Amino acid sequence: MWLSSRRGFLCAALALAGCGLTPVMEPGSQQLYNQVLIQAPVNRAEYELVRNLEAQLGTTKSARFSLRYDLKITQDNIVVSTAQEISRYSLIGELEYSLTDSNGAILNRQTAKSFTGYSATGTTVATQRAQRDAYDRLMVILAEQVSTALLTLDLP
Repeated sequence: MWLSSRRGFLCAALALAGCGLTPVMEPGSQQLYNQVLIQAPVNRAEYELVRNLEAQLGTTKSARFSLRYDLKITQDNIVVSTAQEISRYSLIGELEYSLTDSNGAILNRQTAKSFTGYSATGTTVATQRAQRDAYDRLMVILAEQVSTALLTLDLP
């Protein structure tokens, strides 16, 4: 029993080793780390987005690339009680972004989309805190989508 699972594991390891895949976070493959100047935020949601992007892509003073974005967040009511009270909201985020080189040529343009929700069943303060947490979670999700897409690019 143990021998057959070891053989399978070794065969799988050998097959993956020969496929040519390299880890994204390998030091040699980090072309964008500390090389991207991210557009300055203008509100709290964008600040959280930029903070999360910088945590994954690094910060820089002399950049080879720049990242521009357009963030749109809409809020929908998703649960309305029979007494016409809203008890749950959904935040839908859409982030259009483009990566440009130092000459201004667009290297990549994509859109990241996601959603999250929060409950409004507590006090006003609890609802405001839940809304703020939902915005923060949404910015983490969008930043991860953007950084994953950018780190997998094959740049010149």
